[in-house]
Amino acid sequence: MIKPYRGHFHTEWFPKTASTAYNYNDMVTILSTSAGVGTLKLAAATDTRLIGLIQQKVASTDADFASATMVPVLVGDADAEYLFPVGAGSAATTNIGEHIDLKDEDEVDVSAYTIGQILVTKIISTAKVVGKINKGFGKEIPATA
Repeated sequence: MIKPYRGHFHTEWFPKTASTAYNYNDMVTILSTSAGVGTLKLAAATDTRLIGLIQQKVASTDADFASATMVPVLVGDADAEYLFPVGAGSAATTNIGEHIDLKDEDEVDVSAYTIGQILVTKIISTAKVVGKINKGFGKEIPATA
């Protein structure tokens, strides 16, 4: 399970995707397909815009499971850090400063650098790292003379 580690966090509310199960603290993003524009989805290794951690378990037994009801999401500011379980690879100090990929909604892959959603800032163990969500996708730093 991904957890907030340190920094400033706040809660925002988003509609969940109907008939989709979520676990507490799953990393989520926003769907951008015609089937669910503007609703949450579980984050995947290929997503470039991570929102935060869902703060509510959603199960098929819930009365509103088939509805796009609003759910709370914990969103960190640009410097907020999260504690990530390592789901693939073995974390080492050489990972500090690298942009790694998610493995899925609740783990990172320290050996994958395709998307670079997470900037590793600290190694806790071979199975846990601290990192920041890369919020700079699509933004170039202007060159100065």
